[in-house]
Amino acid sequence: MTHRSRLTRSIAYWTLVVASAAAVAAGIALALPRLGTMEEALLAGTATGVEVYVGQAWITLAAGLVGAGVIGLLAALGLAATAAMLTARTATADAAPASAVTPGVENAQETAVPNRVAEPGFDASDASDAQHEASAIAR
Repeated sequence: MTHRSRLTRSIAYWTLVVASAAAVAAGIALALPRLGTMEEALLAGTATGVEVYVGQAWITLAAGLVGAGVIGLLAALGLAATAAMLTARTATADAAPASAVTPGVENAQETAVPNRVAEPGFDASDASDAQHEASAIAR
């Protein structure tokens, strides 16, 4: 069974990816027709102020949309890379050898923390938190 990270299940992450891709697409869709119209009018020598100056404003808006979309996509890529590194670091930390725990702390944990694994709604992260708290109390 493969483990899916919390990031790939996050609605905010996928909203960032989709909104960024939509911003890039909208910016390109705004810029390309305006550029074509301006080029035709300028090359034919029939360009009016409306075609040139209004076209420039639309292209500036489109460039802002494309830039914002690219920044959003880069942020999503950075988040994904960071999540992958943190997941890999957590997996190696969980694989620590059992001999790293001192016997005195093990006994304190066994007496201070009752075994509540069989209770409904109690998961392994709660058990590890309780063990950490018990070792802190035992010190």
